[in-house]
Amino acid sequence: MILKEAELLQEVQAIFARTGKANLLVPNGDDGAVFSARNQVIACADVAVEGVHFKLEWSSLYEVGRKITAANLADVCAMGGWPEFLLVTLVLPDKYLEDALDLARGIADEADLVGARVIGGDLSSGRELSISITALGETVKPLLRSGAKIGDAVYVSSLPGSSAAGLEILRSGRKIDSEIQRSAINQHKAPSLDYERYKASFAKLNCAIDVSDGLTTDAEHIATASHVKIDLSSNALQKSELKEIDPVNFLNWVLHGGEDHVLLGTSDRDLPEFIEIGKVLEGSGVTLDGKEIASGGYSHAWK
Repeated sequence: MILKEAELLQEVQAIFARTGKANLLVPNGDDGAVFSARNQVIACADVAVEGVHFKLEWSSLYEVGRKITAANLADVCAMGGWPEFLLVTLVLPDKYLEDALDLARGIADEADLVGARVIGGDLSSGRELSISITALGETVKPLLRSGAKIGDAVYVSSLPGSSAAGLEILRSGRKIDSEIQRSAINQHKAPSLDYERYKASFAKLNCAIDVSDGLTTDAEHIATASHVKIDLSSNALQKSELKEIDPVNFLNWVLHGGEDHVLLGTSDRDLPEFIEIGKVLEGSGVTLDGKEIASGGYSHAWK
């Protein structure tokens, strides 16, 4: 049975309803939600469009909901903040009405991992499925891309590249015969992020960025903003388990693959829960073992 718009909204609101937010003064249901902020507020947004950011031949609507939510939560964490609230805007073709609640459950389940709550948004019909989420978080002190210092070590919460590897496996249609391949595919469909590990690093990091466009591209953003050079170590990157999938080309996934949403940052302190992958030096740009890296960042398109 296909729900009417009013019924669908009611069901979606029921999925998003959560308790335990003392600073939420007016919840979803009015023209706007009202909350009180105790610290500085972080606001960021991401959009996912069918055929550009995901394919429903490969992903379920539940996975799509998790994926776009994770992208927003990771952005808040990359600013040294903790997600509090989400606003969800959905353009929903008629053919997906029956499964729309799976999308809402995916969003809600990912938000639950950090205790965030959906407090509003909008719903419209349209020819292509599109999900836009605005995330609101709080921080005592924002982490900026411009905070890297010469002499800092470069860290990642985990080695990137799994999403790109998973995408290539899906595109190729190759036989899936290992757990690492299955893990890579899952990371592309809906990344599993260790938000608590991110949170534990905030006090030690001098700068941070969410790796959504590829390691080299996002390291370049830090280098440019901080007026430094980022020199990556191939020895550290060689430890990627993706080497078991493709010993020849795996480093391209690690360096240039996007949508992993791991945390990349620099620090002058030890970060034992993170992986050290390089150094911050005088100069500009990004290098690998002191040598220039060929460009090739991730593009959010299927063409």
